[in-house]
Amino acid sequence: MTTRVEIINDFLAINVKPGTTIQDVVEAAGSALPFGCRNGECGTCVVEIVQGMEFLSEINEKERKVLKEVGVGANTQNLRLSCQMKIVKPNGVIRIKY
Repeated sequence: MTTRVEIINDFLAINVKPGTTIQDVVEAAGSALPFGCRNGECGTCVVEIVQGMEFLSEINEKERKVLKEVGVGANTQNLRLSCQMKIVKPNGVIRIKY
């Protein structure tokens, strides 16, 4: 069972199994989404989750802190660091915009 991840900016879609990180999805799909540190400290990989937040791992304190530091403030409802997210449920669609 897989979940479909669509990267809107690049017109890309890939089906992946739960446990896969969004960073792995982006790299496998050939997306132009930029990454910096790759461990949730720089904020380079901030994305908007347009659809499918319920298929992703919960936001962690590290993400909250970095999102606040990079200027998105407390409004992190649909914003995430793609290097910190994992797909946790199958049979869904996740749409990402960067």
